[in-house]
Amino acid sequence: MFVNARVSLLLPLMFCAWASGAALAQSLPQPASQNGVSYITGGVGQDEVQAFRAAAPRYNLRMTFASKAGSYLSDVDVTITSGAGRRVLTVRTEGPFLFVRLPAGRYQIGAQRRHITETRRVQVPARGGAELRFYWHDPDRHGVVHICKSCPDSGRP
Repeated sequence: MFVNARVSLLLPLMFCAWASGAALAQSLPQPASQNGVSYITGGVGQDEVQAFRAAAPRYNLRMTFASKAGSYLSDVDVTITSGAGRRVLTVRTEGPFLFVRLPAGRYQIGAQRRHITETRRVQVPARGGAELRFYWHDPDRHGVVHICKSCPDSGRP
């Protein structure tokens, strides 16, 4: 009798664990591949953010894209070039995260948002990983020109 009671209590717990794991797996985009390089991009919504955090250790280059005001950005054009100058990956992000699995080595990363390109050099280690964060000025304030130095900043163009 006690065995049946334990099993009946254990089954719902196991189902909940399985269901939450399946939900995380469904919210993580399927890895894509280009030139033999595996990557995922996304991170829109709380479930997907949690799924990306869980997947992070499987990728040795992790990039985040945001405005300097703190808003996450997507639709960033990213180009990864090897130390030898060979283009390894060209992708447009589908969220604020781009996680890539690369061979160890030196790379140059170019990230373009609204005609402004940020460039970084990174050493991807044989073990562990590298993290890069790219920040652009607030998209709503791009191209704002102040005519005089003493003019107050109204906060909006």
